[in-house]
Amino acid sequence: MDKDKQIYPLTARILRPLRWEMNCIQVEIKGERSSFMKVAGIIAEYNPFHKGHQYHIEETRKKTGADYVVVVMSGDYVQRGEPAIADKYMRTRMALSGGADLIIEMPAIYATASAEYFATAGIGILDQLGCVDYLSFGSEWAEVEDFSAYATLFLEEPEEYKQILQEQLKSGKSFPEARAFAAGNLLFNSKPEKAIEFLKEPNHILGLEYIKALKRRNSLIRPVVIKRKGNHYHENKLTENYSSATAIRQEMYHFYRNFSRKNPYNTEICNSGKCGNTGKNTNNRVSNIYNNTYNKEKEAPQAFEKALCGEYLPFIEGFLQNNFVTWEDLMPYLDYTFLLKNKVIGKYFGMNLDLARRFQNIYEPGLSFEDLIEGLHARQITDAALRRVLLHIVLHMKYYPFLEEAKDIPIPYARILGFSKSSSPLLKEIRQNATLDIIQRPAEGKKLYSNGSAQAQIYSIDIRTADLYEQIAARKAGRKPISEYKRQQVIR
Repeated sequence: MDKDKQIYPLTARILRPLRWEMNCIQVEIKGERSSFMKVAGIIAEYNPFHKGHQYHIEETRKKTGADYVVVVMSGDYVQRGEPAIADKYMRTRMALSGGADLIIEMPAIYATASAEYFATAGIGILDQLGCVDYLSFGSEWAEVEDFSAYATLFLEEPEEYKQILQEQLKSGKSFPEARAFAAGNLLFNSKPEKAIEFLKEPNHILGLEYIKALKRRNSLIRPVVIKRKGNHYHENKLTENYSSATAIRQEMYHFYRNFSRKNPYNTEICNSGKCGNTGKNTNNRVSNIYNNTYNKEKEAPQAFEKALCGEYLPFIEGFLQNNFVTWEDLMPYLDYTFLLKNKVIGKYFGMNLDLARRFQNIYEPGLSFEDLIEGLHARQITDAALRRVLLHIVLHMKYYPFLEEAKDIPIPYARILGFSKSSSPLLKEIRQNATLDIIQRPAEGKKLYSNGSAQAQIYSIDIRTADLYEQIAARKAGRKPISEYKRQQVIR
């Protein structure tokens, strides 16, 4: 970017709070609503988008008065170390219909990394858009002040904290356990159970990393916490109102493993035209698929529909046609890599030679993914971290030099996956103020960055991994894959 484009957005960011305060004063004096744009940001996976996510967006608007909600969303692979239950375009469509105004893709190499990388990338994108006023995230019970206390401790890392942390690591605790113990001793007068309780919540871990990233960047974005409603994050049972994404995925995968895969009627029905597969009347198509599959076995597990919202019927239709990717689909790619030597496996992001040796010792042809994770399970590393390492191997995400420190990762672009028709003023504001490249068409990124640069490596991973997801899903669904370079933005 040229020098002017780097300077003026910074000036605009400094003046934004002053302008906002002035508008608030005008509102009080004149009794009129401020015309100044307020923007809230959310970092999410929407795997899949459900009623709880819609509630979060609605409450964010109420609490912040935001005119627009921008979401930085994972692409085709998610932070828990697995493929998403639907591709990023389907999830973008659901999110836009559920209340979001703009969806930006988080680069795949950060979306599949630890919470610190994930949060740093998400905050970096939102901050560099030059127009985001708030960051909204969910919590079971905590307030912003709680997150701030932990964030300050972990950023400053006083000597006493480091000493306790190392002692706990040497005793055999995993890093998350050791960190929670050390924090509890310092923040709560040698009562680590409070910190352990706080830091065991996945949403709290991410929220903490968001605050750390904001503090590290000296960002003007103000954090806002929205209380979660309904099921707990890890709850695996569906409810009438607000089911967790975990419960929804489990229900859908249960159907896939126990019925759909054994009775491949879905694709045959749609290809034969019995479901009216003409691109119209989605409700009728899905209804007919249900009638010809679920009801055929007197089994109608439609309960997960009650947890979804927005335009979810195309998502269900795609799922019924096996238009998604699981770890089972990725295992052949992992099997091939395991045939290589340790020194090759050790080059992937998150891997080390000791872990590579363990992989080689456990691996045998035909081993299921679940058995592989069980065999690799160790107290010092979480199963989610193991899944991420395995995913990096499959996706050929190597340990690039720019990944050495999460706080220093490059965030060169914001790729727009979709937007609402009413968000034109927001897009104009972003184009004027952004201090990173805004990519609207996939081919644009290829032209922007020179081969071998960190930017080019990050972008090529996005394209390559998206193509892999699409090719596998298309093969399973019996359709022709679409190249990532030919994909169009979702506009609603």
